[in-house]
Amino acid sequence: MTEIETQLPALRQALETHLGVKGRSLAQQIKRAGRRLPRRLRVQAGMLAQAEAAAGNPRLLRQLDEARLTRALHALSAYLAGIDRAEARRTRMMSIAAVIAFNLILLFTAVVVLLRLRGVI
Repeated sequence: MTEIETQLPALRQALETHLGVKGRSLAQQIKRAGRRLPRRLRVQAGMLAQAEAAAGNPRLLRQLDEARLTRALHALSAYLAGIDRAEARRTRMMSIAAVIAFNLILLFTAVVVLLRLRGVI
């Protein structure tokens, strides 16, 4: 077994842990992750998915560039290690709260302007 074959299950687990994407194969997980992965890493993850598909056939596996696959594996693992799901959730909630607050301010301003134009205030 090569280094790639032994580390792919850990990568699949990291995708599930850090991004919350599940799937039967690495290719399915990458597809579900979508834009949560940067484009460069999506391309590298696609190479790793091809390697996972070729892992059952040793002749196909020998055709792949193991150095490129190792670099892709390390880059993707490093990116996933830097993701904090709790922080991302907090940031998303704060963003939603900011949008709601801004919309309420706009609504209040519109109501005041309307009442001012009608001479109520």
